[in-house]
Amino acid sequence: MENFIPFMLIGAVVTAGLFGVISWLRKSNIKVSWYEWLIGIVGLGLLLLAVQHLFGAMSELFSYAAWMGFAIIGIPALILLAIAWQLVVRKTKKA
Repeated sequence: MENFIPFMLIGAVVTAGLFGVISWLRKSNIKVSWYEWLIGIVGLGLLLLAVQHLFGAMSELFSYAAWMGFAIIGIPALILLAIAWQLVVRKTKKA
């Protein structure tokens, strides 16, 4: 229960961010392929999993495991998000 407020804030930020990205894509008339969405969703899911692992392990007082798990799960998440972003950016530069 002690992590309810941070997780609620994370959920609100993720929701607002997704709404902003989708609105910007529609306004800019950018078409995103299904695999770009898939890579982005997997990356976002991994990033949320990394944050949850960090909070969970820190609440259990396993700080080393928390940071190692955050790095092991978070770095691939950031890589996947960067790949999805670059795929969209490169497609828009071609057009």
